[in-house]
Amino acid sequence: MDNLDSLKSKFNTQGYRFTPQRQLIFDFFQTLPTGKHLSAESLHLLLLERGEAMSLSTVYRILKIMTNMGIIREVELAQAQKHYELNTISTHHHHIVCVQCHQIIEFENKFILQQGLRQVETIGWQLIDCKFTLQTICPEALQRGWPKISSNWVCPRFLKADKEKNSTHQQPDLKTGIKEKSERRIDLKGEYIVVYIPKDEIENCQHKAKLITGWRFSRTDKTWHFPVEKSSDVLNLFPGYEIDPKILKI
Repeated sequence: MDNLDSLKSKFNTQGYRFTPQRQLIFDFFQTLPTGKHLSAESLHLLLLERGEAMSLSTVYRILKIMTNMGIIREVELAQAQKHYELNTISTHHHHIVCVQCHQIIEFENKFILQQGLRQVETIGWQLIDCKFTLQTICPEALQRGWPKISSNWVCPRFLKADKEKNSTHQQPDLKTGIKEKSERRIDLKGEYIVVYIPKDEIENCQHKAKLITGWRFSRTDKTWHFPVEKSSDVLNLFPGYEIDPKILKI
């Protein structure tokens, strides 16, 4: 990927300033392990944990600019939430994802990029990125009878991936039994999305819950309430929870 001098020149050429905040986010993506993707919310949380004072709206704005410039890639995986990674042209790759457990497998295929270039050149446009995502179902989910899987079932692949992803976030470990799973649910009540969290995990979840604007905590039943328009944000920040089917129709 670009060194800092060429990156700064790239920003200036396209009419942007290469601010310390933009450099910080670029540096953050450079240090990510291969195959690691971050959502804007996850990146914001990591920045806060490092003591960086940056708002979520600023993170979104910088990600949008850097995506338009081709510095990072916006990847739409199995989740509704968009994810991002460094756009390394030398190792251009695509994704196979399981829509049940969100496990991601990367693969390279030069033919896909070549075909995309031909199509773009035919109409005289400029290619910024080429993304190809195969949405699949993993063997574990198929063996369990997908799509007729109980809402209480959590894919073991999801548990493993989520535990690894959250190990540096100090978030609750989702690798628990089915009995505990019933305590983790997201319901629709009127104009609010209500999140039920086990009592011993409430304190650990406070930080991520407060990332969603309009939050309210009920001291009566120890639940988090969010505006219904924030449903997608809630589902993305609380993976593995039992979801009220009505929420998915919003």
